[in-house]
Amino acid sequence: MPANKDAETPSRNLMQRVAPEISILMAAHGLRAEIAAAVASIFVHAEGAAVEVIIASDDGTDYRDCLPPDPRLVFAAIGPIASGAPAARNRALALARGHFITMLDADDAYEGEAHGLAEALALARAEGAAVIPSVIRTPDGAELRRVPPAGTQSLGLRAWREVFASLHVLRPRAKAAPFHPFRLIDDVWSDLRALAEAGGRAPVCSALAYRYQLRPGQLTETRAASFDADYAEALAMLRDDPEAFGAATAEVARILWRWRAMNRWAERATKGNTRQLGHYHRHVAAYMAGRSSA
Repeated sequence: MPANKDAETPSRNLMQRVAPEISILMAAHGLRAEIAAAVASIFVHAEGAAVEVIIASDDGTDYRDCLPPDPRLVFAAIGPIASGAPAARNRALALARGHFITMLDADDAYEGEAHGLAEALALARAEGAAVIPSVIRTPDGAELRRVPPAGTQSLGLRAWREVFASLHVLRPRAKAAPFHPFRLIDDVWSDLRALAEAGGRAPVCSALAYRYQLRPGQLTETRAASFDADYAEALAMLRDDPEAFGAATAEVARILWRWRAMNRWAERATKGNTRQLGHYHRHVAAYMAGRSSA
């Protein structure tokens, strides 16, 4: 009698009756053409981990018809329009059931090994949090920046000063505060808080990376003044509440001050020149290359 394949391998539906280990928050606004690739990249790298992907539409449309049916998909109620990424992420966070959470935007993707999320989960369980590296890629797929550099085993707040790019932390859901309504740096603020709560340092996952795919019109192409306003607000919040990040507050302020300075420098360097796609990351890459060769 032929062996029953389903008896040997747990079905996807059976696995999803178990509470997810990881909840991935995904905000989506005008990304119907991009979201399928983002979701597929999660499942491709989720071998050995029970995940759920919570999609919060911020454009009033239903993304269900953009995606193959899958019990690992959760959809926030449709309603708010252009409420902003922080509000959309908070709607997703309210539905999260996983022991750990992180975020992936609907126009980005994961890359790495099939067990990447499982490795990140193991690190987070052991150390309280895990850093997922970021790779910034040009439209043709070329790597513009990778932070932290390949081979980095752990990352602390002091080293975070030199990152100059969003990094995402897999962290316990029980400790996750709502995303603050900044226009552009709510993810930075949230992940710095997660690292501070983990003691100021966390291991870096080597089997997974968050891919920022540069494309025209995305928020990373926003003029520097918008970022500067967010940094100013964040620094004012830290001045008003010196205990906002506990013992790490002063270091978080140094990070934000330094990132604000880099943002201003990159904008000054762009004046009078054609703004290339990814101009900020191009200037940061040139700056870091100059430092390493000095």
